[in-house]
Amino acid sequence: MLSFVERHVVASILGAVLLAFLVYETSVRFFAYSGDAYVATDVIFIAPEVSGPLAKVVVGDDAPVAAGAVLAEIEREPFALAVAAAEAQVTLAAERIRLAEAAIDESTAMVSAARASLDNARRQQTRSESLSQTGDISAEALDMVRRDAVVAAADLQKAESLAAVAQTLVTVRRAEQATAAQVLAKANYELSRTRIMSPVKGRVAPLTVRTGDYATAGKPLAAVVSDLDWHIVAAVDERHLARLKPGQSVLFTIGSDPWRPHWGTVRSISPGIARSAGEDGALPYVPLSTDWIRLPRRFPVLIDIGDLPARERLYRGADARVLIWF
Repeated sequence: MLSFVERHVVASILGAVLLAFLVYETSVRFFAYSGDAYVATDVIFIAPEVSGPLAKVVVGDDAPVAAGAVLAEIEREPFALAVAAAEAQVTLAAERIRLAEAAIDESTAMVSAARASLDNARRQQTRSESLSQTGDISAEALDMVRRDAVVAAADLQKAESLAAVAQTLVTVRRAEQATAAQVLAKANYELSRTRIMSPVKGRVAPLTVRTGDYATAGKPLAAVVSDLDWHIVAAVDERHLARLKPGQSVLFTIGSDPWRPHWGTVRSISPGIARSAGEDGALPYVPLSTDWIRLPRRFPVLIDIGDLPARERLYRGADARVLIWF
């Protein structure tokens, strides 16, 4: 009798295990479940573009901010002084251009005068050489006229050289003005960057800086959790990949509001993953092991969560569970 009961119990257990296996294998044809999921959105780490002491920190921890809202301000005085100095250089460069252009006008007049003197000297030389043929002018006077023509030619060459130098100087002064204008533009840009603003709508993560701290260019001083792209990232078993498609319905719950189901849709399926944690590249890595079991390969699936962010306050990194219908 005992042997009969034992055989039936063993058979019942084996039958139950086999039935459970068949039910599971059948179910994966219709839906995929993942408990390895979390709520996600963009986190923007905000770093200043200029360095300096923080004159004030406008926001506090967990404060809601709009896109373009000021988070903090760096002391503006040094940058305002740099702008004033750059403006003075632009003004000085413009004055130097004016003086260089005046020098061009002066050198042009000198060239005209020297050319007139040369023309006159050459006419005198021509007449004197004609008179020397008839003996109406002495050789000494002829030499003097010729010398005057040579001197006039040299004066013209000198005047033309000075005019060329003046023209080159104007070019140099204009280059200096362009450089000064660029320095001014940079100074104005840096002054504008003393106000550190949020690029997106969201909430400020806990701050680690206070008024008076020194902000270093390129070093993050605040993080904003964006409200623009809330979604769920679920690690889904690779056996489901052939049946996963964007737009499929998803039933999910989130850890911050357990036991209340919500509907979403599959946004995208990762086309690849990294095979090891140290692998270089942009592909995501999904760990295979837990504390007690090695898991199959899983691929990140992004899930849109509809209007849930407008109805409830969400928390980046909160756990989620998803059921995807094929």
